[in-house]
Amino acid sequence: MACLLVGSARNGGGLDTYRYPEQRKGVHGMHDWWYRCLQRAGIVDEGVTSGERMHKARHTAGQRLLDATGNLKAVQKLLGHSSIQTTGDIYTDWDDEQLAQSLLEAVEDEEWG
Repeated sequence: MACLLVGSARNGGGLDTYRYPEQRKGVHGMHDWWYRCLQRAGIVDEGVTSGERMHKARHTAGQRLLDATGNLKAVQKLLGHSSIQTTGDIYTDWDDEQLAQSLLEAVEDEEWG
């Protein structure tokens, strides 16, 4: 799924443009496709057609990659941002509590001591 979302951002076309260039769909067709995917995955019940945006899934993929690896450059590449500044502005909004926890974990790490 993330690959499809990245492809969409890179070429400015719809998801089907990236994967099936000969079968383009309009916005409504993409919306229907998205909710069929969500239904098959068990994320929404059959007949639900609102509340879960494609962009939310894209953002979640980027955030999960950053949380798992700490690699902002990997997130930039995944999401197709032309500038690391864009990625950093979006995905490094830590609060003071998160910063304090990260520093505590770093200091307690045996490699530091």
